[in-house]
Amino acid sequence: MTWLDELTWLDGLRTAALVGTGRHAAPSPPAGLTVRPPEGLSREEEVLDQAAMVDVVIRASRRPAQASAATLPLPASPDTEPQAAREAARLLELLLTQPPVGLELRNQLVVDWLQLAEESRRRVPHGLLPAMFALAETKVAVFKRLEPAIGTRGRWLQSLSKTSVPTPADESPEPGIELASAELKRLRRSDPAAARERLATHWGDLSARERANQLALLATNLGSDDEELLERALDDKAKSVREVATGLLDRLPGSLRAGRMSARLLPLLHLKGLLNKRIDVDLPPDPDEQALRDGIPSNQRSGEPDRLARLDIIIRGAPLEVWTSVSGRGPASTVELLKPEPRVLDGLITAAVSRKDLEWIRALLTVRTDVRLLGCLPVGEREQWLEGYIRNGIDQPLTLVPLLRDLPQPWGLGLADALLGLIAGKNGGQLAAMLAQVLPTALPREAAEQCRRLLERSDEDAARRRVLRDAVQYQAFRQSLTEAFQ
Repeated sequence: MTWLDELTWLDGLRTAALVGTGRHAAPSPPAGLTVRPPEGLSREEEVLDQAAMVDVVIRASRRPAQASAATLPLPASPDTEPQAAREAARLLELLLTQPPVGLELRNQLVVDWLQLAEESRRRVPHGLLPAMFALAETKVAVFKRLEPAIGTRGRWLQSLSKTSVPTPADESPEPGIELASAELKRLRRSDPAAARERLATHWGDLSARERANQLALLATNLGSDDEELLERALDDKAKSVREVATGLLDRLPGSLRAGRMSARLLPLLHLKGLLNKRIDVDLPPDPDEQALRDGIPSNQRSGEPDRLARLDIIIRGAPLEVWTSVSGRGPASTVELLKPEPRVLDGLITAAVSRKDLEWIRALLTVRTDVRLLGCLPVGEREQWLEGYIRNGIDQPLTLVPLLRDLPQPWGLGLADALLGLIAGKNGGQLAAMLAQVLPTALPREAAEQCRRLLERSDEDAARRRVLRDAVQYQAFRQSLTEAFQ
């Protein structure tokens, strides 16, 4: 077949496709192809049949690009780990090509597969590496788990790939002026003193934005040794720098500023009552020059001064021991005296969380359910608290959603049982729908049977059924993966 025959054939097919087979029939293939269309095809089928034939001809006629030996990649080294067993490989191929679950659950199951492969010292079959890399290009969770399960051949293919795999955000290089901040951040993790000294040395050369951004990095490994630089920042001309400094000093209850805040707070607190004791809290006076330096706002040019905002700042900056010194009681009893003061409790919560003071955090949880407080508890204690909270009855179940979303997975069986009981109750479908992204993967394997029983009940709530079905499917497939790697 000559190139002229090929061009004539292609032009005829384009015309038939453009104007329609009713006006222009598909041309006959060139004789040089030595193939003929099947008999009995309609005009439309002839066009489609020959279009497929054109694709084959074009692909078959391509010639590989010429390359010198110097530009050819070195062959891959042999893999030292065996590939996954036949059943495990089959399950991975199913997930990558025809997933039996939703895409989000599929992605998690691929991550589970890679983790099991790492634990059993197995690798992804070579034929599935391209599909695995295609998924990892858009799913960071999958990318993070590629090593070491992709093996030597996988790393070789990665080095040849022109498609970049997403890099986790905290490891990606930051352009321009942010590069210095990224370097300081890494140094702060490994050598806090050296990072602080570097910042202090270059302080005068930095813009206000750079000073604020880099000062905020002291939050990592913050300690009393940082106080001198933070005190220096309180005198900075830029408000943004001063605000960062006050926020960090709030986390240092032994600092000089905390002592100054204590001196301002103590005269405002009064223990009242003989039998029914309470703590009355006065509002602070107008700030003097030293109070302004410590971050207490001045009067507005118009309107009444916001004395509650000043009180909030004083509470957040003062040591928590001021309150127990006034009440003569421990944190739990002191918090009980402050239940009628919600604004004061807000400030105490902020202070307790910023300092990770577990005694005060536990005390405040007895009067206020707050996600910030809960997040500071050790994981096991956090689960126990949530389980008890659910079993004791809860008026607004939807308040659990942010608390549960941030809980490490999988959850304990006790918490899972309590939550599934809540979901099975009246209006539990709305809670299930709001937890749809986390519930299937967060429930422990032992909870799958309870989900199956709930599904067997007559239920018109489509959202609840969908979430429970996803949980059952995920756990079943996860169990199959576990068995395939044994």
